[in-house]
Amino acid sequence: MRGNRRGIVYMVLILAVLGGIYLYTELQSQMATKPPELPEFLSDEMQKEAQMGTYEWRSLGRSIIADSDHPANFTYTEESRIAASSGQRLYLTPLVESEKVPYEIISAAVSEKGKPETEVKLDFTIHGDAAVITIPENSGTFVYSLQVDYLEKGDAVYGLEVLVDVVEYDVEKLRALKTPYVGNASTVSEAVSALPLPGSGYVQRYISLETEKEPYGITVYYEPKEELTNLLQYPEAEPVNEIHRVMEKNALVLLSLVENADEITFKVKNEPSEGMLDMSSYDGSLKFTREELTEKYGPLENILSREDLFLR
Repeated sequence: MRGNRRGIVYMVLILAVLGGIYLYTELQSQMATKPPELPEFLSDEMQKEAQMGTYEWRSLGRSIIADSDHPANFTYTEESRIAASSGQRLYLTPLVESEKVPYEIISAAVSEKGKPETEVKLDFTIHGDAAVITIPENSGTFVYSLQVDYLEKGDAVYGLEVLVDVVEYDVEKLRALKTPYVGNASTVSEAVSALPLPGSGYVQRYISLETEKEPYGITVYYEPKEELTNLLQYPEAEPVNEIHRVMEKNALVLLSLVENADEITFKVKNEPSEGMLDMSSYDGSLKFTREELTEKYGPLENILSREDLFLR
């Protein structure tokens, strides 16, 4: 009998503890004074947190209303700013268990940074608990906003600054890498690595050098990030897209830095490499010669001084 009573007491204690934990969790949920955070990510390695804007939140019989400016006018920090490339998928999901605080993602929109009047609605899909947005082709600095309805708890608007294929050149670093010869492999490789990628979905792993005979040349090989396999945007000349424009500027830089280089070639493929350079697997190619770029831009020796071409 004593054993049975002791077992009953233990069971009652366990149930009391579990009940207390449940009640505490529910109370914490009810006591929250504002909507949950909204993480967003392009991949497991690239995660940020959207900035909360206008919201209404009901907690313990009170209604809390916070009004803010349009997300396009927010001041964003690194924690809520993300670099992306056209074609990438952006995932946004409230940091809350939907079973405890049910929610519905109402709408998504994009605006030019600082220009709320440019806002347009975006199509999105739902994957699990996340809204999935495919980054459009236009390059520049944009603000993506998401409206979430937390049903009986309230609603909230979130904003995120997205830099789509925005490139910057470290002019002083590049100038320090000037060399007379294509055959100076270490300096040429360092110069290539210092160039901005044509898009944030690009990865540069290899280069090859033509040093045996004229025309002397540099070939740069690009491939996609893992999550952009078969989705990488290639350079296009008719009409010229942003990938093509960046590659042309990168060719200008290399021809300026490597004095005896005659041509620069960029090779692209749509699948990641498997640990070694396989030249035959690159199906995209874009070549620039010193002659054609000199005709278009003038002497290339001091092209990095052109502020209209290279961001400081």
